[in-house]
Formats: sequence, C-alpha cells, structure tokens
Amino acid sequence: MQTIFRRLLPRQLGALQTTSNEATFLIEVARLAVESGFEDRVESDFHQARLRALARVAELRKMAEPCLDTGQVCKLLGVSRETIRKKVDRKQLLALPKGSEDRVFPAFQFKEGELLPGIKEVLEVLPGDSPFVALSFLLSRSPFFRNKTAVDALKAGMLKEVIAEAGSYLEHGS
Repeated sequence: MQTIFRRLLPRQLGALQTTSNEATFLIEVARLAVESGFEDRVESDFHQARLRALARVAELRKMAEPCLDTGQVCKLLGVSRETIRKKVDRKQLLALPKGSEDRVFPAFQFKEGELLPGIKEVLEVLPGDSPFVALSFLLSRSPFFRNKTAVDALKAGMLKEVIAEAGSYLEHGS
C-alpha cells in the first residue's frame, strides 16, 4: 500500500481522508491503485481483482442491513457476550467484522427472539471461515431455491435443500 500512496497526488490522498468506513477506504485505495497506472501488468491485474472483491464485500454488507450490535443480540437471545462469542466461533451465528475489534450481526438471521430455524445448521456446513462467504451464500438468489435467497428459502421451510446446497457451496460445478 505504501507504493500506492507514494504515487498519489495530494488531492487523491484527500479523497481517502474523507471516506466514512474501512470498506470504503479499501475500495478507494484499490481504485486509486488501478487508476495510477502500474507498469507491472500482474500488479495491475491484482489491484483490479482486489477492487472487484472489495466492491462485492461492500455490496454484501449493504444487503445485510439492518445489523445488530453484540449488546442487542445478547438482549434478544437472553445470553451473555461470552455465549455470543462461542456461537460465532462454532459457526452457529453470523457476525461481520466492524473495525478491528467489534462486530455486527445481520438481523435476517433472527426471528421472533430466536435464531432463524436452520441458520445454525447452514453456517456449520458452509466451507471456510469467512463471514463474507456465508453472507454471499445466504443473500444470493439460487435456482436451487426457486430463485430465492437461502434466507428466504429457510423462511419458506426449505431447510433440507438449503443445507444440501450449503454443503457443496464453492465446489467446482455447483
């Protein structure tokens, strides 16, 4: 990133200083890196890919709104912060990073003061540990769910179908 900053004009750095959150900052850095015209094609391709990925993360975060903070989730579920932390660590509750030490919880995973039926099972079978992989799966429309999102399919009672698809998510050909 230092290489990018050295190549930028003062007015471009000013634009970075007015960004409102971490995701917007990283997207702006990647955009400026692409626009700064790196001579190395591989480096340019890398920054373009990073820009696309960051834009997708920002899009997913927006789609996940509204979100609850940890205190709200503790109150909603009637449990302690430690219980929430353990549920996140066990992939039983979806948490998105917020800054370096905080997190938020998409409200779509709750229903009537409890976890949406099936959300825990889906999170447990999804591959990897990235909350954004889980978010992408849960919020993307799929022909396997009659063009619904996985969240909407869970709400419609399609638990078996969603769990089966979650287990093969990101596999080649699925």
